[in-house]
Amino acid sequence: MRREILKTLMLASLVTTVAGCAVNETATVTVNNDGTTQQIIESKSGTLSSDLTIADVKTGYVGDLLKTQVTIKNDSRHDLSFEYKFKWLDKNGFEVAIDGRPWTPLTITPYESKTVQGVAPNPSVNSFKILVQD
Repeated sequence: MRREILKTLMLASLVTTVAGCAVNETATVTVNNDGTTQQIIESKSGTLSSDLTIADVKTGYVGDLLKTQVTIKNDSRHDLSFEYKFKWLDKNGFEVAIDGRPWTPLTITPYESKTVQGVAPNPSVNSFKILVQD
């Protein structure tokens, strides 16, 4: 149940960022040593939370690099266009490979789900943030 609540909160973060035309929302995911994940949402508003949801978050490893897959769903009757990128963090919360990834545009049509993936730039990464902007 806690995982579902966190997914809902992550959704609110992504949606708010899209609505604010700036990077206002982030979702931080930390992978624990036992393979479980913790999700923390940083949110300033949530105006599009009824339109965009995080349907699933998966993490795993490719060799010793953290890999993630996030499924985003558009629950509205209109297209949602925004940009996203992953921000990779080490165990102390320091950003790894600053500005290492560009913003990636994404458009999700009504009631469609899209999956985005990312692989950490080095083995020191154990968490990430998903940044979203209009």
